[in-house]
Amino acid sequence: MEQDKIKALEEENFCLKKIIEKVSEGVILTDRNGVITVYNPAKVKMEKIPSENMLGREVWQAYSYNDKEASEHQKVLKTGKPVLDVCRPHAFLNGIPVYIYYSTFPVKYKGEVIGVFTVSRNESSMRELLFSTIEHKRLLKSKNAIESEIIAKSKGTQFTFSDMVGSSEKLKRIIKEAQTVAPLSSPVLISGETGTGKEVLAQSIHNFRGKEERFVAINCAAIPENLVESVLFGTVKGAYTGAMDSVGLFREAGSGTLFLDEINSMSMDMQAKLLRALQENSVRPVGGKEEYPIKCRLICASNEKPAELVSQKRLRPDLFYRISGFCIEIPPLRERREDIIEMARLYIKKYNHDFHKNIKEMSPELISWLYNGQWQGNCRELQNVIQNMMVAAEDTDSVLKTKDIPGYALNMIGSNSSSKVNVTEDDYDKMGINEILDNVQKRMIERALKRNNLNLTKSAMELKIGRQNLTSRMKRLNISIKNMQ
Repeated sequence: MEQDKIKALEEENFCLKKIIEKVSEGVILTDRNGVITVYNPAKVKMEKIPSENMLGREVWQAYSYNDKEASEHQKVLKTGKPVLDVCRPHAFLNGIPVYIYYSTFPVKYKGEVIGVFTVSRNESSMRELLFSTIEHKRLLKSKNAIESEIIAKSKGTQFTFSDMVGSSEKLKRIIKEAQTVAPLSSPVLISGETGTGKEVLAQSIHNFRGKEERFVAINCAAIPENLVESVLFGTVKGAYTGAMDSVGLFREAGSGTLFLDEINSMSMDMQAKLLRALQENSVRPVGGKEEYPIKCRLICASNEKPAELVSQKRLRPDLFYRISGFCIEIPPLRERREDIIEMARLYIKKYNHDFHKNIKEMSPELISWLYNGQWQGNCRELQNVIQNMMVAAEDTDSVLKTKDIPGYALNMIGSNSSSKVNVTEDDYDKMGINEILDNVQKRMIERALKRNNLNLTKSAMELKIGRQNLTSRMKRLNISIKNMQ
């Protein structure tokens, strides 16, 4: 009978080991002495550490902790209290922290803690699936919808990643980078020209976390210099004439997100005060004595390149390192031209709805004009131009044409788009579709060649065709490099 019980326990133990080996969650188990007894294949895959480097070693030594007491397993072993749903790095790959979502639990037997185990969720495949789902929704929205999708949006926000329109590789890369850093608590610095959508990206990062926390935004350039400190940190009544008790934006954001737009407009003195608050992880209201902890995540934005600001001594290097846990640069619209027409079509759908118009398409000439514009004001300028055009279009129009372009835009869009129209709308009405397409192609190729100093390889890359394809089109369309020099 005793032998049967031992055999049953051995078989049960064998089965449990096989289950742990096959589950997609990472599992690590330490005994009462902190020695690692289980480190399953999923954990190996997550942390990129061979199991032979972990099994049989004390957990704090395996993870190279300087202090035994710094081990989370050791703390749980002593307190008997679990650590639930956290995202922290315990392992490093080539010096880069590996962030893992996990929970750690004590193993209690007859009132005594005899071991500790951690279950880490395998986020990689889930995250890739989530990326694909959001990308699919985003592209569907840009093609088919004008209404915002029904999605949980935090107070103070109106945008998610689905509101970012375009299919360029640059935009896709930015969105994926932002989705990767969104679950973390590290500060983010977003840079990009005016109108590129920095706040849209910041709100999308905040909403991607799926937490019902506040999003508080402020444009630093819009605050008078003498009020920046009190707006951010708060005040106590009587601190200065007219001062009332206020908590300030850092505390108002709570455990949510504080978005500081145009941080490059902040004076060096205020930068020093902001740096101190971030170093101490607390704020002191103007005129107050008590310190309050900072709980919010900080996202900052600059409409100038951070490296240039630092080199010009307009941004403190130490502050830059504090706010740039992750840096994301949004390229201007003229560097991702394939997004221009998609955005224009989405704006047309929006204003069809708002202005009760029935525009179904754009003329080839207008598409060429939009595509080749410089768009110094980026997405904001493009939306403004389309809005003006939609107002100007006749109620009976179904095609938006160059005649609808507002006069101011012809002179503002830039050198890459001509305010003179070489081929008129009447000319297009007399041309066949192949002739129209050849005309548009010829203009696009010639302008790409000019922008790239007649470099065929660079021009082909910009046009997203092969070099051989480009030379073939040039020959067919009678485009000569010699004539362009």
